[in-house]
Amino acid sequence: MKPTRQPTTSSDIDPVITPAALLRAAAVYLQHHGWTQHQFYDLIADTTGPFPPACASGAIMTAATGRCLASGICTLDGDEDPDTITAIRALRVFAAWLDLEYTPVGYYETSAIDVIGDWNDYAGRTFDEVIETLTDAADDWDRTHLTGGAR
Repeated sequence: MKPTRQPTTSSDIDPVITPAALLRAAAVYLQHHGWTQHQFYDLIADTTGPFPPACASGAIMTAATGRCLASGICTLDGDEDPDTITAIRALRVFAAWLDLEYTPVGYYETSAIDVIGDWNDYAGRTFDEVIETLTDAADDWDRTHLTGGAR
């Protein structure tokens, strides 16, 4: 009898959330909770529940962490949790998709949040454009990475 490979159990799988999955989740967050400009979260909006309207960066961070980061700050400071690392990765991927010259290296380089914030806060930006761009960036990630994403 020919030996077979044992199926992988769920505990053997490292659950990696792709940037594409987070970008799509951010679009869904915005569709359900609303979009804002010039701030990570609209904390004075008349909302029901703990999730206020957010900018694109805020929606990505909330999709990754499951919570609103009141300060809008998502940094690596030595005590990195996997959710924060996943959020920063997705922010960098989206920033690089928006600005081909963006590179997430060096202490004094422009941050992903600045790139996304400038794009999000552009005076002519629309809600539909934000949703479409998040989705397009996610689709592009899936096309260019063989591992694909959540679909």
